[in-house]
Amino acid sequence: MNQSDNIAAPASAVGGAVTVIRLSGPGVLQIANSVWHGKHPLAPGNARRMMLGEVAGDPTLAVYMKAPFSYTGDDVVELQCHGGAASANAVMKLLLASGCRLAEPGEFTCRAFLNGKLDLLQAEAVADLIASASESAMHMAQKQLAGSLSSRIDELYDLIIALRSECESRLDFPDEELDFDDSVPEKIASAHRQIEELIATAKAGSIIRDGVQVVLAGKPNSGKSSLLNRILGYDRAIVSSIPGTTRDTVESTAVIRGISVNLTDTAGLRESDDPVEMMGIERSRSTIRRGRVTFWLLDASCADLQAEVAAIDRTAKGLIAVWNKCDAAGNRDLPETSLPTVKISALSGENISALFDEFENQVFEGKSHEIPELAVNARSSALLESSLTCLEQAAQLFTENEYELAAAELAAASVKIGEITGRSAAPDILDKIFHKFCIGK
Repeated sequence: MNQSDNIAAPASAVGGAVTVIRLSGPGVLQIANSVWHGKHPLAPGNARRMMLGEVAGDPTLAVYMKAPFSYTGDDVVELQCHGGAASANAVMKLLLASGCRLAEPGEFTCRAFLNGKLDLLQAEAVADLIASASESAMHMAQKQLAGSLSSRIDELYDLIIALRSECESRLDFPDEELDFDDSVPEKIASAHRQIEELIATAKAGSIIRDGVQVVLAGKPNSGKSSLLNRILGYDRAIVSSIPGTTRDTVESTAVIRGISVNLTDTAGLRESDDPVEMMGIERSRSTIRRGRVTFWLLDASCADLQAEVAAIDRTAKGLIAVWNKCDAAGNRDLPETSLPTVKISALSGENISALFDEFENQVFEGKSHEIPELAVNARSSALLESSLTCLEQAAQLFTENEYELAAAELAAASVKIGEITGRSAAPDILDKIFHKFCIGK
């Protein structure tokens, strides 16, 4: 990405009440003044002050932020015009004709990183914050954007650099009676433990950031659609006593215990000669195979309870047997399923909390359900894993007095740790990260 260019892009969704168009670069003040006209031109003397003017006859607010006190660290101008597509397109055409080019995905945030306004972890947190679908995901992204995770990584980096220096000092002054640090092995072990603790947060972080695919499956008329509506809190799917009402998958999103979930209500599984219903059933089976957690609905009020249990697809992931309609079944004895089992009433909401408890058990595999304040992503986790190997080699070499080789392993570990925050990130890594962003951010 060329930092000397002047770039522009809509920074908000076109079609709302207002569209924000962001400009960044060394010449954006002159470009903005050539298309925006107010009582006074934008200038350093009125920086960070919202001013009313117009662009092509359309009333437009403008604000100038002088470098380095801006999001990108460059001169930045933001124009706020009416949100219609025609207004935004007219402004963009003028800007592109006046010396700006259309920003690439993530280019504003990339410039912020290159100008030292953010490190790479904080830049990734910007994308996480935009994509957050739950309060937990938003809170975790905010903490990372504030630098909490970066501080942990920086402490590790500084520790490993200090250990490397200790090894190299033993090479530079082998015959001197210096006060060498004899606790190097213990400090390497401490760094190792800290890295393992961070790696352990990766799975929970993935769950919070990316959410969980939850499938509602079972025989016709078992109450799948009723449960979907109960979880959502409104009527999303048609509920009927006629078996086979749902003939296609019905998808919606919700938040369960702070975790974003993509809920899929599937067509009831049964033998059928109806070609349309058969297509829905095949789509249901495909959806079940892709799910992370499966709520398998069983009708507690039906005549043949054993047939309900026998219909369970044991190949589904994260299976939870959900005996539904327990309010209609009374004190009826229900057969064992050998699966985590919950008894509920989707109609009345009875025992839904117990179902959510079991959902958490499945998602976190019975471990602590506490949502972490900080969690590394897949990129950081892979780099931390690589650094562990280097630290293990360094510890062994140090005990064998192979200080040069130990220093080399510690140097390799520091490079891996440095890549996490961007101290030593290669350009192709930066391109890969920032091209996942939306244009305008």
